[in-house]
Amino acid sequence: MGMEFFASKIKGLRESQHMTTRRMAEIIGVTSAAISYYENCKREPTLSVMEAYSKYFNMTLDELVGMNRR
Repeated sequence: MGMEFFASKIKGLRESQHMTTRRMAEIIGVTSAAISYYENCKREPTLSVMEAYSKYFNMTLDELVGMNRR
């Protein structure tokens, strides 16, 4: 459940900023294909990638994976 939430969350955050997968990839330090894989649950990001998302969007990892939901 956490990865599906994460995928949806990062895609929504990226799109809310009108950002391309290419630009997000530059910021995070991966390829645009990797961003697409993460957003479509085809690949799980490493902890360092998740931390990069967390830092960029100023959110905790718990918020990004939905651990703080009730």
